[in-house]
Amino acid sequence: MDERILAMMAAVRSGEADRLVHAVHGMVDANPEVSGREVLLQLEALAQKSQEWANKTVVASEPDRDTCAKCGQPIETDSRDRERWDHSSDRSRGCRAADFTAEDGWNDEIPRSWVASPRKRRS
Repeated sequence: MDERILAMMAAVRSGEADRLVHAVHGMVDANPEVSGREVLLQLEALAQKSQEWANKTVVASEPDRDTCAKCGQPIETDSRDRERWDHSSDRSRGCRAADFTAEDGWNDEIPRSWVASPRKRRS
């Protein structure tokens, strides 16, 4: 992993630690007689909720995948723009560019106007 990603991960861990400390303070302020076991149980529940949220977020961030209606190659949505479809092989929008290879060159049978688009789905 590169240095920037490691720094961001450290910042997230630091934020999580602050969140846990804040949660424990809240528990102790609400009940000064709270036991360590009760604190642990509440932190475990908090961790489980956090993990469930993270899992849902990861699943929701996955791109939609389909086969291009024009050229038949695999395509997927762009994570920054869910309306934009790109070819999975090279992240190109155009079917002709996605089909290009150094050995075979351009496929002149594919019109330049073709862009990645999903098949029509039957409702």
